[in-house]
Amino acid sequence: MSYLTDDQIDQMADAVMTSHFWNCDWNNARRTAFEYSIDEFGIKPRKSAVLLAVKIAQANCHALNISVAQKIAEENER
Repeated sequence: MSYLTDDQIDQMADAVMTSHFWNCDWNNARRTAFEYSIDEFGIKPRKSAVLLAVKIAQANCHALNISVAQKIAEENER
């Protein structure tokens, strides 16, 4: 049995974020992460790796939203 590396899980998270950020629909995020792992790495991921990739993607999206809100607030202060 092969395990995914941290880098591979981060790549899964990037794929999930790219696929699900703009439509704000996270319902199929686990499936996206699962399929990405199989397609790109040839590894059937454990449930924990899939859920971690989704959580990382959601955290990255949240951080991006905060960053954008800060930039907008800075521009409005000028």
